Amino acid sequence: MNGVPLVQKIWIGPFTSFGYGYFDEIPAAYVLKYLDFQTCMNFVKVNLWTWKNGTQYIWEQLNDHLKNPARLNSTIEKVERRDGKVYVTVNGEVEEYDKIIVTAPLYVPNKRADGQVGMVDYFDAREDEKELFSKIDYERYDVQAFLTDPDKHPEISYYVFDNMVPGKLGHLMVYYRRWKDKIDQVITTYALRKHKDSEEIPYEECRQMVQDDLKIMGNPAKEIINEWSVYYFPHVFTDDYAAGWYDKVEAMQGKYDTFYAGEVMSFGDMDETAEYSRELVERFF
Repeated sequence: MNGVPLVQKIWIGPFTSFGYGYFDEIPAAYVLKYLDFQTCMNFVKVNLWTWKNGTQYIWEQLNDHLKNPARLNSTIEKVERRDGKVYVTVNGEVEEYDKIIVTAPLYVPNKRADGQVGMVDYFDAREDEKELFSKIDYERYDVQAFLTDPDKHPEISYYVFDNMVPGKLGHLMVYYRRWKDKIDQVITTYALRKHKDSEEIPYEECRQMVQDDLKIMGNPAKEIINEWSVYYFPHVFTDDYAAGWYDKVEAMQGKYDTFYAGEVMSFGDMDETAEYSRELVERFF
């Protein structure tokens, strides 16, 4: 625990271990966007809490109260923009619109094993869209939820600060015990396995590294209940940020009757994403 200076722990704990990458690769603007004064103080004072029913429940309740609720379980196969109209092929039917706002991933490499696709895969993407959105990267952030011996649970969740550096890529960064007053519960771990200047660690290898870390800590996993690796925190790297990536994309808003939103346009958390979406609607609609 002594490898990271105290002043850096204030920043690195709630940023890197939450899956937002390492400080030598992520633009400072992202860090400051997320870790404002109030957020930093909440972490310092451990003034933290979670939604009782999870964040998914919030959006389900919101959707139930909308005049025009979101259409779920729909497959968008193709989007074509021509003659001032937008034609969306959804569930095999072509629908016509005046404008389109994209909040889905703008770019995801086709080589992803889980089949995740981005805008350039199903839109009639233009060259400027392809060029800009190809610069978007994302974090390989792996989560394991497991059962262990309740008698060996630590009293609280904890950070492993020494693992929050590129040299310890793939190792356990956070051990999460959600309920302090509950003995028998699922424990969750989090790890990063990608840095822009190093080879990506395969999922299975990272999975094993985390389980080995648990054994070293004297709290091995008895059974893995759930595990996943998601398309997490889409972002651009420092050079592209400094070269005006956001200025260029903002200048394209409305071009091709298309507007771009979603987390990459602000930051990868719920608050900033919703805030940007509202500002976009107010600005253009």
